[in-house]
Amino acid sequence: MLTGLTLSVVFFVILMLGLAILGAIKMGEAKFAVKLTVIMLIFVFLALWLSSGKRKEKSLSQISLGEHYANQCQLIETNIDNGLFQSNTNKLKCGDVIENVTVVEYQDAVKTYQESVKNGN
Repeated sequence: MLTGLTLSVVFFVILMLGLAILGAIKMGEAKFAVKLTVIMLIFVFLALWLSSGKRKEKSLSQISLGEHYANQCQLIETNIDNGLFQSNTNKLKCGDVIENVTVVEYQDAVKTYQESVKNGN
């Protein structure tokens, strides 16, 4: 799917079109404002479509990551303080490998996996 940067560009274009519409209305260019409004609506639907696809893709990867953490890893240490500018982490032992995962990422992935199991997905 598309990156967050692409989605940001689409939202920026929507903002600029909105400002152009306001300028056209202020100058009395109603026909031009209508055309810009149609273009802006197309970009709004494009942004909604891109963001919904990204959410679904993220959800599937979260489920597989949560399954990995829940079934193949053992939680060794929780909520390790990494200082002021870094997120706290959990230390996991996955087979012979030690993984450091942020607490938020770990909790989100495991919660998403547990909800998918509960819902039968």
